[in-house]
Amino acid sequence: MIGMSRLVGAFVLTIFLFGARAEAQDSSLMDMNMDMGCMMMAGMHEMRLAAYSHASDSREDVCSDIPAPGPVTLTLNAVSKELRDMMIEVRVIRSTGTASPPTGAALEAATLAYLPPKTYRTGVVTLPVNFDKAGKYSVLLNVDDGAGMAMASQYDLTVEQGAKQWYYVLAFAIAAVAAAGGFYVWDERRKKLKAPAKNG
Repeated sequence: MIGMSRLVGAFVLTIFLFGARAEAQDSSLMDMNMDMGCMMMAGMHEMRLAAYSHASDSREDVCSDIPAPGPVTLTLNAVSKELRDMMIEVRVIRSTGTASPPTGAALEAATLAYLPPKTYRTGVVTLPVNFDKAGKYSVLLNVDDGAGMAMASQYDLTVEQGAKQWYYVLAFAIAAVAAAGGFYVWDERRKKLKAPAKNG
């Protein structure tokens, strides 16, 4: 029984370490993304995206993985100074599961927040968004240089997807422990049935 308990304990520990490692990898990827500046590219022009969650006590910005639903302030900073003389349009939509953004009425239905085309001389665009539930979203950026060149960019982000990962890890660990316990009970009964009866 002690040997089985150790085996189950080691197995559960492995599961949770795997979950922690997966989360650490996600954090590393996000950190890498932050190092790259969470950039949106409009043609050859760069804008840095940052998201400040009102639900978080931390004032650190994120970009691709927002920790929880709720009010968020999105900020786009023009890294390319040329963008300050161009018309910029920003829209945040729910993911529709398609490779390209929807159009027409479908686009309007999927929209959470919108800024019409405007020139931002400071190079800073601020957009409040209320992400009302966990899921996948996209930030759509359209830029017009006024000389017939229109450029578009899309940045995909998620809300509370990292937290869901732990639910799956925990559920898998519980199922694994239950399966291991069931196997142990079955194996002990099988051994007792096979054991020869002792002669009095």
